[in-house]
Amino acid sequence: MRPPLRLSEESLFGFLTSTGLPVVSSLSALIRWISLGLAVGCGLFGLACFVFLDDGFWSVHAPWSGALPSLVAAPMFATAWHHWRHRKLQKAATWLFAALFALSMVANAPRGGFSPAWYVHPVLCLLATICLGVIPGLSLTMVAVAVLLLSAWVTPGDGVPIELLPELWVHVTSLAAVSLASALAGAIVNRLLFMTLITAEAQRRKNLESSRALRYREKLLRHALRVETIGDLAGLVCHQLRNTFQVLLGHVTMGEMSDDRERVRRLGLIEETVQQTKPLLDQLMVMAHPDEGAPAAIAILPVLRDFADQARLVLPSSIQLDYDLPTELPPVWIDARGLVHALWNLVINARQAIHGEGRIAVRCGCDQGRVWVEVADTGCGIPEDVRGRIFDPYFTTKPAGQGTGLGLTAVARFVRGSNGSIDVASEVGRGTTFRMVFPALPAAKAESA
Repeated sequence: MRPPLRLSEESLFGFLTSTGLPVVSSLSALIRWISLGLAVGCGLFGLACFVFLDDGFWSVHAPWSGALPSLVAAPMFATAWHHWRHRKLQKAATWLFAALFALSMVANAPRGGFSPAWYVHPVLCLLATICLGVIPGLSLTMVAVAVLLLSAWVTPGDGVPIELLPELWVHVTSLAAVSLASALAGAIVNRLLFMTLITAEAQRRKNLESSRALRYREKLLRHALRVETIGDLAGLVCHQLRNTFQVLLGHVTMGEMSDDRERVRRLGLIEETVQQTKPLLDQLMVMAHPDEGAPAAIAILPVLRDFADQARLVLPSSIQLDYDLPTELPPVWIDARGLVHALWNLVINARQAIHGEGRIAVRCGCDQGRVWVEVADTGCGIPEDVRGRIFDPYFTTKPAGQGTGLGLTAVARFVRGSNGSIDVASEVGRGTTFRMVFPALPAAKAESA
């Protein structure tokens, strides 16, 4: 059962941080240093006004209304910087907006309701409710509106003439209404952002679950592919081991009827036969191992030679295995174990297509910067109406219970995953040729790898 989606007031900042985008990190660092700069600047400005101006503590005649607004806002900016530094984004943003509101309100209060700096408040109210949320943003807005209305009682100079008082109250109440409207608009935008975050988070979880399910199905498919290949290979190995055991029993029987010198010779022959059989069992263990290796820059010729030597031990004597390999090939970026797996699938299919005597050839070469590997047989061939479906999953022409239709699917999947291509040429009664083509690594990349 999935846990419910719970997004708090900090979700907007948490979401921006969790994206990991460089621009978000740069913006966060910029805001943090702006907070520190404002804290230092306000502190120095307040001290300068307090020391160098006669009426500089809090007066309409002082710049920015004197030292008091700056000295009130400086600790708030410093607190905001402290929370940004410790990645407490919601608290940092709250203190930052509170400092901006405090600086504006305290600076404008002695200047009266006609001060043009009050027009900054609608913008601050909008940004505060968008960034902080409904409750913190509206709280700051209500405080700002209350101070704005109270400022109508404070007028600079000798006061406002009687005939201008109605105009003053209309101006102040209109600006207060605009500030409240801006805060409500910001609250709506904040809710829309949260709805977007919830939708994005739900979609992210859905995509994550789909990705997990897809990886699990791919794991099951790889397991099925491996089991099918191991089953076919085990049948050939068991046939070869049966012949090997008959040879071993013959040596044991002849050794029992011979003298000591002959027994020593027979033991040497038994040891040689067992050593020839060991690679077959090692190959089965490698194929059964769940680790599928990883792509790397490899020389393909040694892999093909080792595979051909092991395949000769497995194939019956009625089938001749030839391989035509050049003396040199450029390296390719593939998984060597995956290549061996693909070759076994192709050779096993070729073995099953040959009835009686026949020949299987493994060839490779390089053409126009691409390395190709071919597996050709003299079997029954593939009918034209079937040829277009041989790489489809679970498609097989074998009788029920004798094939899953995943062998060639595994080959095609490996080749495409290695940025290669696979082609098939076949003629009924004359055989089939599969060609895998892989891009060769340039010399510079091969040396660095």
